[in-house]
Amino acid sequence: MEYQIEFEKLGKRYRKLRLARKMVQEDVIGHGFSVRHYQQLESGRPHSLNTFFRVSEMFSVNPEKLIKGILNVRRPQ
Repeated sequence: MEYQIEFEKLGKRYRKLRLARKMVQEDVIGHGFSVRHYQQLESGRPHSLNTFFRVSEMFSVNPEKLIKGILNVRRPQ
């Protein structure tokens, strides 16, 4: 079984959450991200599971909810 995350969709979700909280990208500095790194996340750059959990914590969103509908599972034929 192969798992594939659509990072562009995840980045759009990050942006939506940030804007819903009336945050600007510079606000992520207080959560341990550099602005440049966070910009890359919002633009869809692939990132680690650790980074995913850090973003989840920053927005106080359950990780399962954050990735719902974005994780694709491919089963061998």
